[in-house]
Amino acid sequence: MTENLLITDRQRIRKSWGKTDLDVLEYIGIIKRWLETQKHLPEIPCDNMIEFFLTNCKYSIEKTKQNLDMYYTSRDLMPLIYRGVHPCKSEVDPGYKTGMGCTLPKLTQDMYRITIFKYNDVNPDDSDVVKFVAHGLNNIYEVRLHEDLVLGDIFIIDFEFVKFGVMAKFSPILMKNIAQVFEKVQSSRMKALHFLYPPGYVDKIITVFKTFLPKKLQERIFIHKTIEDLLRCIPRDILPCDYGGFQKSMAEIEDLWKKKFQQYKDRFDKLENMKVDESLRPEKLENDEILGYHGNFKKISID
Repeated sequence: MTENLLITDRQRIRKSWGKTDLDVLEYIGIIKRWLETQKHLPEIPCDNMIEFFLTNCKYSIEKTKQNLDMYYTSRDLMPLIYRGVHPCKSEVDPGYKTGMGCTLPKLTQDMYRITIFKYNDVNPDDSDVVKFVAHGLNNIYEVRLHEDLVLGDIFIIDFEFVKFGVMAKFSPILMKNIAQVFEKVQSSRMKALHFLYPPGYVDKIITVFKTFLPKKLQERIFIHKTIEDLLRCIPRDILPCDYGGFQKSMAEIEDLWKKKFQQYKDRFDKLENMKVDESLRPEKLENDEILGYHGNFKKISID
């Protein structure tokens, strides 16, 4: 077994929503009974997954239903993100070459989880930004669904060693998919997105990316030219030593995550073939400009 990579405090988080243990069980039961009626979905997820979605959706039953359905449906709607990135297979190796993606073990005082994406000094010909991003959005998130519970997320993107040829592969389609996953699939309660050491040409990419995000999320994007500036926003005791913090290095944390993925190999094997049976869906999906598809999914507000 790997050491605890996702230290959380379920009791404190439940109390922050005014929920007792019995309340949480009642909410989970409501969602499970609904899931049993949704014959198009491939499984009934575990209690930890359901509580994760409930918390992200502020215990709104309807939003939780929408998010859970979209979690499964999106696997076919966005193959760019969800296909070909099994973390225990060589197909994800180009993503590992491109950079490191690590969710950090400790929460902030506000019970927020920090995830860092750090681009490596890699030959652009050997890089794959799609697999790099998809690995972070899909594989790390999958483990978190089973083990984590937070009140919000903070993301740090480190561009210190990135090359122009790598960023040139960052297409508008990929940016749109990332925004869709944040808003529609994960209903991420993103509290901040920090860009560290961004070269000048990244400004245009950030500008395009913002157009796919709701206004509230656009206002939570911050640019940092120095590590000292970042440390004014993030406590040192949570960060890796690479960033002036007191925790293990990014490389050490990434190695621990790779071991964690091995523990979840059976789950990732299952996800490769997991599909929604649209012929059994109660309400048929229709085309939609925002997501590419839309049925009983309303726009989920982010706060």
